[in-house]
Amino acid sequence: MNKVKERCSKCELKFSIEPSFYTGAMYVSYAVGIAFAVATYVILLFLGVADNPLTIFIAIVAILALTFPYIGAVSKAIWAHLFFKYDPIIAKQVKNDTRA
Repeated sequence: MNKVKERCSKCELKFSIEPSFYTGAMYVSYAVGIAFAVATYVILLFLGVADNPLTIFIAIVAILALTFPYIGAVSKAIWAHLFFKYDPIIAKQVKNDTRA
């Protein structure tokens, strides 16, 4: 779960710049997790069930547990986008490539 391919199958871009490159994605996943928790709380407020702190806590923990794989994947994608530059020339070459 949550593994990243070593290289792109089309353009051979190496997805990991250094051995522990995706360790920084922990910070992004924290922020994404906070966003999910706040969204859960706001939804509970709109539904009118945010009157008990235990209910809020259980709902937030349940949502974070269910979305954990998604949060990890999104965090790694966000982290990678901070470091990899989009090159339109390479993108055009890859688009015209007939490899699978």
